[in-house]
Amino acid sequence: MRVRLAGLLTVGVLLAAGPDRADELRLELGGAIQSDLRFRPDDKSVGSFYNRLEWKPGIARNENRLEFKLRARYGDAAAVVELRAAWLGWAEQVLAIGELADRNRIDPYYFEARAAYLDMNDFLVEGLDLRVGQQLVLWGVGDQFNPTNNLNANDVEDVLLFGDQRANFMVRADYTFLDDFTLSGVLVPVFQGAQIPRSSPLGTAMIDRVSVLEDDLRKRIVFENTLTSYRYQFLGMNIPATPAVVSGSKIVLPERNFENMPFSFRLAGNMLGQDVALSYYRGRHDFPQPVRNHAHQRMFDTPSCDPASGVTSGEFDPSLPCIDGVIETEVEMRYPRMQVIGFNMAGEIPLDWIDESLLGIGYRIELGVYMPEAVEFEIYQDTMFAGSLLLEQPAGEYDYGLGGEKPHVVDERVFAKWVVGLDYSFGPHWMVNLMWVHGMADEFGAGDFLRKGYQLRQSRFVGESPYDCLFANLDISDPDGAAKAATVCGERSTEEILRPRIGDYAVAGVDFKFADQKALLRLFVLWDVSGYYRSYYDEQAGQRVLEYLSLFGDGFSMILFPEFHYNFGNGFELGAGALLQLGKRFTKFGDPAAGGSLLWTRVRFSF
Repeated sequence: MRVRLAGLLTVGVLLAAGPDRADELRLELGGAIQSDLRFRPDDKSVGSFYNRLEWKPGIARNENRLEFKLRARYGDAAAVVELRAAWLGWAEQVLAIGELADRNRIDPYYFEARAAYLDMNDFLVEGLDLRVGQQLVLWGVGDQFNPTNNLNANDVEDVLLFGDQRANFMVRADYTFLDDFTLSGVLVPVFQGAQIPRSSPLGTAMIDRVSVLEDDLRKRIVFENTLTSYRYQFLGMNIPATPAVVSGSKIVLPERNFENMPFSFRLAGNMLGQDVALSYYRGRHDFPQPVRNHAHQRMFDTPSCDPASGVTSGEFDPSLPCIDGVIETEVEMRYPRMQVIGFNMAGEIPLDWIDESLLGIGYRIELGVYMPEAVEFEIYQDTMFAGSLLLEQPAGEYDYGLGGEKPHVVDERVFAKWVVGLDYSFGPHWMVNLMWVHGMADEFGAGDFLRKGYQLRQSRFVGESPYDCLFANLDISDPDGAAKAATVCGERSTEEILRPRIGDYAVAGVDFKFADQKALLRLFVLWDVSGYYRSYYDEQAGQRVLEYLSLFGDGFSMILFPEFHYNFGNGFELGAGALLQLGKRFTKFGDPAAGGSLLWTRVRFSF
């Protein structure tokens, strides 16, 4: 809705401008009110009885949102404000009766500035535009998947707003020359990290997903974590079970200084009717990576047993589902540095040479070449033992067995992400969108179908007892005998599910509009075709092997997104649909940390 001020306000503006200038102040006002109701149909709870995190079926979201937009222009200057306020509907948890009097606690809400910036055209010289303030700089051409959009942090808190990003304070300058080309530069004074889904903490209970790149060390750590979770009796000695749990995490933001200011440059223009752009970004990846663990062993006064088993604390019995303590692990995470060279190209492939009635095929190519800074991983611990000094782990830094080197969670190898997309309209009713997406926003580090590099998705010990394996390979005369035995057992007794660090996805979307273009039926499909592998030790071959898991079997992982939307006119809209995340729990979309499937309804009024 556009409003032009009249009466005294307009007269005052014109008089202030003087007799030789009659610029008029123009205001554009708009906004929307939206209500979302969503349901979670499946149980994605994770962990054992001692570290379980609940994510059960029920109401997933009950949110009311108010959006407000204002654009004011006077001559070559403009100011833009876009605000969003949301009421979340219920408190996640009430801890004490006194908090029932705290309105902010029992009726939580948040405010978000999607835009709050000043714009000046032809600043100082003709063709130079300056924009300062809270803004989004979206240079990518892919549809929702944009490996060159790195200036703004990703906002994946709401899975139905996939591709959304967080606004940030920026200084942006655009200089247009030769009519068709623009040179842009953006400076971000303060780095922001991504806003992650509410289901992300579910990943903390899955301690089997060790993130180090070094294969032997990773399998050794997995074996040792299994070892500490087992009760065992050896030569009349009771060895207690103290499984590892993540007791907390610490996110360390970069210092606010000149060195940590992200910036980017881009040259964009039109060549032969095609939109092309080259860009460079220096900053950080907006999803944090683990850089340090510190472990502390805490023993219980009495054993803790699984309530579902009906077992209560009694004599030490390795067959009972009980633990005697926990190894509490604090995780420190940081945002790794990176540089990205980007290339964008978009346009239309004409088909009228075949038949004049045929529309052109739209295409989009977006490529980001990532140059990361290596990220080392450190493990520290207090003194820990398992019932005997023979199995004591001294306080200090963990012995990685890498010849004095530290392990890595990210190496310096260059990797790429890209999107290749095609879209075509079959008349006024049908539209088809196809894409090949190589790399999601949260994926980072070298490893794909071009270059070897895997991430661990699931691991387990496959023998009868980890202690049997340990003692069978232990040389007590060797000071490093326990570490060497754990390495052997990790190699021969650990089964892993692996996946390339950078995944590949086949994306297809179909829109059907009818009822005078008021009704929309949409089906969106996202199929993970990266490939999953089971890694295990083959006794006959005498080595570890990789077994490919079929994309139609255990390696299947897919999102189905059917949606119905109806526009009644005058700004009133209704929508309903489902987000079905399918696959086993170790897959990308079956992962509990992804939040599971949703059924949703929405009503929206725009003005």
